[in-house]
Amino acid sequence: MAEFQYLDTEKQLTDFYKQNKNVEWIGFDTEFVGENRYNTLLCLIQVATINGNFLIDPLKLKTLDPLFKLIKDPKILVITHAGQNDYRILYNVYKVVPKNIFDTQLAAGFLGYRYPVSFQKLLRGELGVRISKTYTVTNWEKRPLGTKQINYALNDIIHLKELYESLLKKLKAKKYWNWAEAEMARYTEPTYFKKNKHHEGLNSKLMHNLNQHQQIFLLRLYEWRDKEASLKNKSKEQVLPKRLMGTIVKNIAAGKDALKDNRTIPNKSLLKNWAIFNELFQKKSTKAEKDVLLDLPLNIDLSEEMGLTNEMLFILVKQKCQESGIAQSLVLQKNEISRAQLGEKHLDFLDKWRKDFLGEDFVNLLKAPGKMKMKLSGRKVSVTFSEAAAAEGKQAS
Repeated sequence: MAEFQYLDTEKQLTDFYKQNKNVEWIGFDTEFVGENRYNTLLCLIQVATINGNFLIDPLKLKTLDPLFKLIKDPKILVITHAGQNDYRILYNVYKVVPKNIFDTQLAAGFLGYRYPVSFQKLLRGELGVRISKTYTVTNWEKRPLGTKQINYALNDIIHLKELYESLLKKLKAKKYWNWAEAEMARYTEPTYFKKNKHHEGLNSKLMHNLNQHQQIFLLRLYEWRDKEASLKNKSKEQVLPKRLMGTIVKNIAAGKDALKDNRTIPNKSLLKNWAIFNELFQKKSTKAEKDVLLDLPLNIDLSEEMGLTNEMLFILVKQKCQESGIAQSLVLQKNEISRAQLGEKHLDFLDKWRKDFLGEDFVNLLKAPGKMKMKLSGRKVSVTFSEAAAAEGKQAS
């Protein structure tokens, strides 16, 4: 087992900060428990620096501010693997975001690895190091921590600096560093971790099969569930399972007895919350609620021809990614092509490094409003626009 210091007092954490406030880098990871609770419980923080390895116990400490000073220091590089979840917890619980990061999972996506790649596979591929990941879902609330838990936690940080150096060298050699850096920088923006409070409701598959009043009721139901879960620190599924929401929304107009007779809804849950559900349903819709529905994602219903064309375009993207050694899942999701063609503006591939990688002409092809014709001739694929450009004989192939 690697050597480490265990920090669980204010003095120890203050001394840790004094010792490391001028370091150039830190390796960072967390262990947490999120099951059956609304607020994820941060149970352990692992940090590696040039001065050693540190395990920080947030269950014992009243404040983590000395550590957060390091994480927020733009002069200190914070190295993580799959740090998105770690940073999301820091933002949601403490409103802390890093300023200068390197994420090894993101870096690997630009270097021929599938995205997302596990830490275990990346260590083996880059450094020839093998580690065990059998304690991923262990009970991190338990104190004292066991020897195997500690060893697992240390393995997540002790190789990060060497892994960073290996990946950075390759990114610069392939001239992908600027793209990778731009992608990593998203984790340093608070807006990346903020979500529309109606996100779940708007993205429910039910939405496009409901009338407006039912849609607003579903939004209210999701909002109520979220508030209840927050107040009781329970998971949202414990408050109201998602599988019941569609049945409630579609049948509540028929009254309490109709819902009671529905064998898919537990009577205990229904009787306990009927008054609330009915009030949410009967309440008159407001303009603000109707305005929320303007953000409803597009309902994509492709014609067979358009679907085939989009499939071919997606294959061309995959081929370009394969030739370049960049993970396709990092560049473009299949449904983004259809969403772009139907007019959605806020898609990752429409700006920044992805647009640079794909090329402006190809991006314009991807977002054409469903008015393309595909022609196969031997090994050549031609896509013709039926826009004004097409009238001028403009083609992309």
